[in-house]
Amino acid sequence: MIPCLLLLPAALLLDILFGDPPNRRHPVCVIGWCARRLEPAARRLWGGSFKAGMLAALGVCATAECGLFLLFLPFFTLSSLTASPWLPWIPAVLAVYICMAPRGLAEHAARVASALLRENGEEARQAVSMIVGRDTERLDSRGVARAAIESVAENLTDGVFSTLFWAAAGCLIGGAPGAAAAALVHRVFNILDAMWGKKNERYRHFGTFAARTDDALNFIPARLILPCISLAALFLPGASSRHALTVGWTFRHAHASPNSAWSEAAFAGALGLRIGGPVSYKGMPADYPWIGSGRKEATPGDLGRAIRLMWLTTAMGTLLFSLILALPHLQPS
Repeated sequence: MIPCLLLLPAALLLDILFGDPPNRRHPVCVIGWCARRLEPAARRLWGGSFKAGMLAALGVCATAECGLFLLFLPFFTLSSLTASPWLPWIPAVLAVYICMAPRGLAEHAARVASALLRENGEEARQAVSMIVGRDTERLDSRGVARAAIESVAENLTDGVFSTLFWAAAGCLIGGAPGAAAAALVHRVFNILDAMWGKKNERYRHFGTFAARTDDALNFIPARLILPCISLAALFLPGASSRHALTVGWTFRHAHASPNSAWSEAAFAGALGLRIGGPVSYKGMPADYPWIGSGRKEATPGDLGRAIRLMWLTTAMGTLLFSLILALPHLQPS
């Protein structure tokens, strides 16, 4: 019981203490490198078709899982030789740790907030461009803060909460290796969606499988995160737990993505903001709806509160899924 109960808290603690590994050694970069090698090979064989994208995505996923197997192998060998059943949990914790990135998300957003507080608009726009896909050159300070808050809310789901969910689900099914494998599958498709899930001519068919699979993997976590954000808002001074829930539910479909609006709307409600709205991508305007019913004028202080709300929600998710992992081990008296 103890190893599975400590899996998620230990992974979160590693992220808090050490953050992301150096770029060149980060497994995410290795996955991206693999995807960049498999894409042209798949295109040579099947063009830019759905089949090409599907087989390339499955190839990247299989390669990542083979790497995970090699990570587990010495620990399973030692476990069998020493009769220490807790040893396989070490690579499981490491795998979940590298698949989630709350500290990295918080640090990126904090750099935006710091530049805004120093009234350095150019630096703030440059910093926010690292975490959003929209054009940032013409954003004022309120637009920069609003964009960063949206990014924190959206990435909380697919970069943190979904990892916790799939690690817990995999653990329930397959123990330590199941937790690591499920978390890694989610992370692979999250990366592939960012690389191939673009709505342009090049990836219109090739990226469909990766994008739809990523949507499917985030579907349940995106809906579970709404009550977690509402609960987390109880512990954030000035935030509204009730509005997080009501605004989150009201605006849950106010996004082209089937999953993004759940967390974005909950953040908007908790912080009393209105986010979203018209943006532009590579000079092309996109008339997205507003999310929330609060004020549009986001401030650096609002961004700071969004970062704290992200951490509180991460803690809530870690606690929730750890308790779920403990349930099968509780014996009736």
